[in-house]
Amino acid sequence: MRRGAKRMPLLGIMVAELPGKVPFANAASLRALCLLGISAGIEVFVFSPNRIDWSREQVTGYTYQAGKEAWMKINYALPNLIYDRCFFASKASYQDYSRHLRQLRGRSSIRFLGYGLPGKWEVMQILQRDPYFHPFLPETRLLTQLQEVLNWLELRSEVFLKPKGGSQGRGVLYIKKHQELLDHFILSGRDRRNHLLQMEFQNAQDLKFWLRTFIGQRIYLLQEYLSLHTANGNAYDIRSLVQKNRHGYWELTGMGVRCGQSGSITANLHGGGTAWEAAPFLKSEFSQEQVEEQMNTLIELSTKIPLALESAHGRLAELGIDLGIDRNGRVWLLEVNSKPGRSLFTKLPNKAVQKSSKENPILYAAFLLYAQKTNRMIAEASSFRASAEIKQGQQV
Repeated sequence: MRRGAKRMPLLGIMVAELPGKVPFANAASLRALCLLGISAGIEVFVFSPNRIDWSREQVTGYTYQAGKEAWMKINYALPNLIYDRCFFASKASYQDYSRHLRQLRGRSSIRFLGYGLPGKWEVMQILQRDPYFHPFLPETRLLTQLQEVLNWLELRSEVFLKPKGGSQGRGVLYIKKHQELLDHFILSGRDRRNHLLQMEFQNAQDLKFWLRTFIGQRIYLLQEYLSLHTANGNAYDIRSLVQKNRHGYWELTGMGVRCGQSGSITANLHGGGTAWEAAPFLKSEFSQEQVEEQMNTLIELSTKIPLALESAHGRLAELGIDLGIDRNGRVWLLEVNSKPGRSLFTKLPNKAVQKSSKENPILYAAFLLYAQKTNRMIAEASSFRASAEIKQGQQV
């Protein structure tokens, strides 16, 4: 920074550290956010929570400098605002992150762009408080003992299991009773590495033993199985991305369909699925009248869910809302994610949606930072509208 130049407020993007010269994933996307920050009057840098020096109240981070066309490793003061994009592959790394997160949240000088939602079960419990959402929520229970799986299968013949804190379709299971062979069970799903699973069990005890080994200490949910597939049998879902914009208002950024590969019970792109525009895809499955009603419902849910969750949970900045439509045309709410990915929208032709999905977090950060900096009394938006001084750095 030049002497006498005005210091920009700091936005730190918090990520999980990985081995490498640039020690984090998605470097191209993060580079774009650093460059967007400059035009918004924000110094954006990327850091991992384990690189915080609490005694000096500093953190080692990385920012992309366009003039040098390189990432620069720099020591920063703790940022004014944090954009949490941490994802973890192990319990130990999550526990370490949680310890740092508690300390960061305890600093009155630091704010978060949004506070991460709890697990899937807790989110569903929040939405259950509002009768409006009841018709859209599939029956879901917290799995407390494996016998509950067998009891459910005895009553309904099929069940869907998913980890309480999972993502990208990892660890999901679909189990059904064999139609012809008594006490036989067929299982399909994905393992922890997102590999396809196809198994058959000759009795309930074998199934129970396998589930005990597979689930381990993880917390799972039991959910009614929904026929969320195309006429050809391919699983699909609809992702709605809602974000706060430059004015602090929620907006529906975009909506698209993820269609799974043949034989998969999930539609996640990480499992080999494909991306489609929402309305044209639905028109290939339902009548024009049905699609018009479905799209209206999808948009209405996308406008109501952020407000309901934010009023109960606290500030949020963006949400990925996963919705499904069964073969009868009924809309279901599947999950809500406060750290949504954007890979779906990079695969769709709508460039405006791609642009907005990247820009909105930075523009909302500028809204928060400059509203605070000038002490203007701007309240958090409660309605929805659809539509450290740099030291000498080390180049990496």
